[in-house]
Parts: sequence; structure tokens; C-alpha cells
Amino acid sequence: MKNILKTIAIGIALVSVAACDLSEYNPNAYSPAMAFASEGSIQMAVNTLYKAFPSVTSAYSKESSSDYVSSPYSFSERFCVDYTAASSDADWGGFDDLREINYFLQMMDSPACGVEGAVKDNFVAQGRFFRAYWYYNKLRNYGDLPWYDRVIRSDEPDYEWKDRDSRDVIMKNIVDDLDYAIANITSTSADATTVTKEVALFVKMQACLYEASFRKYNSVTTSARGEVFTIFTPERLYTLAAEAAKAIMDEGKYSLVSNYRSLFLSEKLQTAEVILGVQTSSTVKGSQNNYFNYGGSQGGNIRSFVRPFINTYLMADGTPYTAKAGYATEGFDTEFVGRDGRLAAIVRTPGYKFNGSVVVPDIPATTSVGYQIIKFCLDKYADGVDDHNTKENTNSTPIYRYAEVLLSYAEAKAELGEMTAEIWDQTVAAIRRRAGITGNLGLPTTVDNYLKTNFYPNVDSPVIMEIRRERSCELCLEGTRVHDIIRWGCGSLMATQPWVGINIPALEVPVDIDGDGKDDYFFSNYPKPEVFPYDCTFVRVNDLSSGGGLEAIQNGSVYQLRFNYSRQRNWDANNRLILAPIPQILVDKYTNRGYKLTQNPGY
Repeated sequence: MKNILKTIAIGIALVSVAACDLSEYNPNAYSPAMAFASEGSIQMAVNTLYKAFPSVTSAYSKESSSDYVSSPYSFSERFCVDYTAASSDADWGGFDDLREINYFLQMMDSPACGVEGAVKDNFVAQGRFFRAYWYYNKLRNYGDLPWYDRVIRSDEPDYEWKDRDSRDVIMKNIVDDLDYAIANITSTSADATTVTKEVALFVKMQACLYEASFRKYNSVTTSARGEVFTIFTPERLYTLAAEAAKAIMDEGKYSLVSNYRSLFLSEKLQTAEVILGVQTSSTVKGSQNNYFNYGGSQGGNIRSFVRPFINTYLMADGTPYTAKAGYATEGFDTEFVGRDGRLAAIVRTPGYKFNGSVVVPDIPATTSVGYQIIKFCLDKYADGVDDHNTKENTNSTPIYRYAEVLLSYAEAKAELGEMTAEIWDQTVAAIRRRAGITGNLGLPTTVDNYLKTNFYPNVDSPVIMEIRRERSCELCLEGTRVHDIIRWGCGSLMATQPWVGINIPALEVPVDIDGDGKDDYFFSNYPKPEVFPYDCTFVRVNDLSSGGGLEAIQNGSVYQLRFNYSRQRNWDANNRLILAPIPQILVDKYTNRGYKLTQNPGY
């Protein structure tokens, strides 16, 4: 089946319902006998469940907020001051999607189902996969959840309005559903756009790794109601994660492709490495160039990485860049020399060509601090026209890929104390070799002080520290970062990581930032004069009259760009932000009906 993750028009819809309405479907809405009578019609019903995955136009924007991107226009309310359950914009909804999944599963177990044996088991397994996937995504945000494994009847309000079940129970049910999916899915996918056994293994790996580290590094041992976890320990969850990752590795179906950047620019998903992705077509296209680069002279939202993150990429010889003398004040023109090859695949570096011409990073006086993102962006105008505001990207986007399997296996084995030189070589070292790193590929023996000081103060293991470095570098912008730093007990980075960028040599004079002998920018504290006698771009800095904006701050003998966000980023001392709150309006709704919905701690 082709490109199931594209926008799908389905002739037979299961039902249309309002969000959070958990009552029974209208039995007269359609004919179950028709919808579930044949393999073809059941497949159409399965297709409707794929809306759970990111779409062509959202797969590349899963990480709109993080500690390492200066992007205030999409920064999460959750990590700003004065965030409460009353002001929550959290997406507790989506229970209509869960009900659709449970309805599908109920119909597959009813006389209306027209298939039997392995065919039926395959469809049921896919339904149970989507239920596990739905609960896993909610679990990361909210922790405890009410577990529903069937459609709620209108005559059972106590079941509909029950309180949340312990996340321990939810994890058990997620694992049970995924184990069934792994054992019974027989569908394959030649183009990596549909659910397969490997996709189910991947989600099990990801869910167990998340839950293990979330509990370990945040010291979470009970539910929101104080129920002690008795089903899973972090060690057991790490073991399950490692086993799921190893199962994918042992199949031998996947490998690292040689060209990292090509993974994100190919029109067809590179199935050698991509396990699941979203595929564009002649009629369904993305807008990556618009999303990351819209702005320029119009002063828009040019998304930019920040320097502390860029500093974590190694030298090509495998040594830390931050061990290099003078790194803190080094200019944009030389800081990428002899570095990890992935840097040139994620940001505009000196010599980068756009539309055939060498260009420098676009630095409007709004958001960009100089490390302009190109990871998902075509190196040309998407539709051939000088207009960023188009949605014509033809490149497809990976969702799950083999590199994450290797990194997750390495992390789980390291946390279990089972890392070996052989495992390291198969996983982290393999990814580094792909990035062009040629030295220091063996097991690390010392903790990198820059990472410990600026990112992970709670890590004393050199191996775990380097796995975290590699995970952030390899998977940047792929939707893992915020979940990673929260599960690692480092969520405060959302508030404390400075949004600083490239160093520039001076203010009030033309500067050549990329070292090609041509002046690029004129950074000034003052308004642009009516007569500007320089062939470069004028950028006003240090004008914070609107509460935020681009600054140029003294950094030794140079200046460093810094974006000053007009809102105060925040991480509460009580660590409550490891979970989003249940929206207060919903808690009140339960109360008004005579029921109780337990709020997360600290809200």
C-alpha cells in the first residue's frame, strides 16, 4: 500500500465525534457488516488510524521548542513563567481517537468481522499497536492516564468518569499491546510508510527507554495518587528496551546510509535506514524551507541553533571542540574547520550554497543567532521562485530510523552496566564514523567537563555522557530532545540554556563573518542611517524596546550574538514541569459531575 502517511481520503469513516466525548458511537451511523466484512474494507478502517502519525507538513516540526533552538514564536507555554493548570494549553484531548481504535478492536472481535486466522490477527495487532502508540504519547506528557480498552457505553458513567490509572499499569498495557503487535503483524512496507513488526519493536524500545530513565533520573516511584510502582523497575524497562532494539539489529534489514544529509532531502524515503517515515508526492508536499527559513529581510522567524549545542559536536579526530584553545571566542569563519561532518548538514556553514550561490546565514534583528538551520531544507527555493512563503518541498521526512535504534541500544546497555567495546563499536562508533570522525572511537574513559557543566551535571559515567552527546547531535530536530532532557532529569535546560550564537569581530563597522573577503553585515546599536554607504546588510542590535530582540554582548575581544526572549523562560524548583498539568477546566468538569480527577503534583 503506497504512502499511507500522506493525507488519505477514506470512503468509509468509522465515525466523527467531539473531543473528549467518551460515550458510545451511534450504532446507526454506518453498517458494521459492510465496514468489517472483507479484508479490503477492514484495511480501509485501519487506514483511518494513521492520522495518529505526523503528517507530511508536520513531521519536520515536531521539535518547535527545545533548549538548543532560539525559536520564541513556537516556544512552549509550559516552560514560561506563570504557567498553571488554568492557563494550560496542553492537549489532554484526543480521546475520540482512542475510542475509534477501541471500536475497531471490538468490531474485529464481533460476528461482523469477515476474516479469520492470521489475517485477522494481523489487523488486530495493528489496532493494538495504535492503542499503545496513543497511550505512549499521552504518558510522556501526563504520566497517569485512565486506561480504556473498550468503547464506553452510555449507561456506565462510573467507568467513563473514573480517575487516572497508575502509569505503572499504563506501561504494562502498552507493553502487552506492543508484544501482541510484534508477534502478530505480518504486513510489510516496501516504502517505510506503514506499520510493521519493526515499527512496533521501535515504539516498544522507545517507550521502555523513556519510562526507565524518567523514573530513574526524576526519582519517580509512585503514581499521582501515591500508588507505589510494583510492576516495572527501571532496570526491567532498560532490559526490555535493549531487547527490542537488539531484535531490530539482529534482523539485519537496516543499516546506516553513507550520506547523513541525504536522509532528509530525498524525495523517496531511504529504506535502508528509515523504519517509518512520511512520503511526499506530486500532490502532497511539505513546507520545510518556509518553516525554518521564512523571514530574511522581512524580519521573520529564522530558526537557529544556539552555540552551546553547536559546541558539543566533536572535532574530526574525535576530541572535544571545547578542548581547543580559544574556542569560546572563535569566529564563524573558522569554528567549523576539522569538525564533525554533520554540522555542514544541519546549519549554513562557510561556503554553503543556496540556489547555486554561496550565502551566509540570514540574521534578521529578531530571532536568529547565526546558526541557521538547513537540516530538512532544500538547498534551493522549493518551487524555483524567490519566495520563502511556499509549501512546495518534495523531500520526505523520516520518523523512525536505524540510528536511533543503535543509540537506544547503547544507552540501555550502558544504564544496565553491560556496555562492552564491541557494543560501542557497533553503535556509537558506527554513527561517528558515518559523520566523518576518524579518531578516539573506542570506549570513552573521561567525563567531558563541558557537557557536565553545561548540560548533564547528574552524569558521572563517561560512556553515558558520550551517548547523550551523540544522541543530541545525531537526532537533532527529530522530536526527541525535549523528551530526552526531561527523562534525563535535565528539563531545567529549557529555562537556563542561553540563546547565544556566533561571535562577530566588531560593531559599527562592516564585518566579513565567513572569511571569504566580502563584507556581509554591519551590526549597529543605532538606527540605519538614510545614507548607508556599505555593500552589506545592516542589522540593528541591542534595541530591546519591545521587550526582546537580538543583542551583541561583549565576549572577550569579540561580540557574541544573543537572542533576548521577551518572555521569561522558566523551570520550577519543585520539578513539576516534568509533567504537563491536567487542564483545570477538565478537573472542574469531573468535580461538577461528582467524580474526582487527580491533578499532577505541583499544579
